[in-house]
Amino acid sequence: MKNKGYRFFLYPFLVLLLIIAFILRNNTAEIYGAIGDYYYRNNNQQKAQFFYEESLLQNQNNYSIREKYVNSIINSPLTVESQQRLANIVQDGIKDSASMNAEYFLYNLKREIHNKYPHNYILQAPYNQKILHWGKMPITYGFKNQYTVPDEIIKAVNDAFNEWERASSCRIKFSQVKINPDIWVEFIQESPQQIQYGQKYIVAYTTPIINQRMLENMVIKFNIINIEGKMYSPNQIYNTALHEIFHALGLMGHCDEKENIMHMTKDNDSVLNDTRVNLTYADKITLDLLYKIKPDITNAENLEYKYIPYLVVGGKEDVNYIKINEAKNYIRKAPSLPNGYIDLADALVSEKKYKEAVENLEKAYRLAKSKDTRYIVFYNLAVAYYYQDAYILALDYLNNAKEIKDENELHILAAEIYLKQKQEEKAIEEYRYLIAQEPENIDYAINLANIYVRKKKHIQARNVLREFLNKNPKERTNPKLSPYKKLFL
Repeated sequence: MKNKGYRFFLYPFLVLLLIIAFILRNNTAEIYGAIGDYYYRNNNQQKAQFFYEESLLQNQNNYSIREKYVNSIINSPLTVESQQRLANIVQDGIKDSASMNAEYFLYNLKREIHNKYPHNYILQAPYNQKILHWGKMPITYGFKNQYTVPDEIIKAVNDAFNEWERASSCRIKFSQVKINPDIWVEFIQESPQQIQYGQKYIVAYTTPIINQRMLENMVIKFNIINIEGKMYSPNQIYNTALHEIFHALGLMGHCDEKENIMHMTKDNDSVLNDTRVNLTYADKITLDLLYKIKPDITNAENLEYKYIPYLVVGGKEDVNYIKINEAKNYIRKAPSLPNGYIDLADALVSEKKYKEAVENLEKAYRLAKSKDTRYIVFYNLAVAYYYQDAYILALDYLNNAKEIKDENELHILAAEIYLKQKQEEKAIEEYRYLIAQEPENIDYAINLANIYVRKKKHIQARNVLREFLNKNPKERTNPKLSPYKKLFL
């Protein structure tokens, strides 16, 4: 009888719990919103934002909560994280008073920033719509073939690094090293490529080496021999180095004003000028602003930042518009160089104009004279065909690129192509290769685990993540692993 009585009282209690759970489940958004309102009224904006975010996770179309969420951010200290929250509201595709308020607020803040840094040309900074720069100091640099060139050439380049350090009021610091520098400087002692219009030459160029969102190196290559077979003077090398070092610091585009060091033809003008040029106010202020922006691509997160990229350079559409115009301008000035066509193709891919992108890449290939340039063209052709679902062509171009140099980005794209083709085993092979190359890369491990999850091979997925954590125990608290902890860890 006792057991029956116990069950008699237990069943109604369980039913009541189920009813409460059902009510809470269906009113979670309202409950979180009410808690957010409480903290908002008590001027605890940080906690208010937390609960508003939780409410919006349940119902992102709650316009009242969205508006209060935006107001709570605007009325709190505008940190980089707060700026990103507002930008997310602007870009989430929901058009309401909250998104309008956030957009208007950010627009006014952008105007204040550009008024604070007048005459800057920061809009030319992005690389593939991303802000890129070094994230820790000092930035190291080294010479690949230092002992094959005269000492005065080395001194001229060193002087240029020192000048940029002074121009930044020593916020940017450089250190010369011999092993694995951030910036490699290499000298080419062959006649430079001649552009078909006028007497202009490729004097130097800078290439970023990026692995996913990690900036590994910048490589500056100098042609130190002119078209007549004579060596450029130290002053000419110095002037060219000033231009290329700014590229290596992260200013990946060019500006229109001829007096600034990043004018498109500054390298060519530099070799006609045997007196040292000076950095302008616009050069210095642009560098200052660049290193106050939180980068999308960097080598570390050691520096403190004031602004998000969206706030300073705008969204993808704004950046792409500028990039297209700059690429077309480059093509007009240097129609027989591949660089402009490559940049234009990148921008066209972002606009999903894949056929036009392929046409420009094919032009770039016909003009390419170096293996590095052909590699870039092949890789970008693979990307363009991937987005057109032409997977066989994409793989062909990846193989062409791999014959030049075997980079991880090729294997990442190959894995994605194999997944599209339902060839999971080949995708697994690619990620196994990538993990062997970079066992500390959490994205490789997660992507491989996800493939096993889709194949319902949960034990293998768990083993991948456990193996990663065994080699990288500090990553155990990485938020990227949160969705997997209960299942696998």
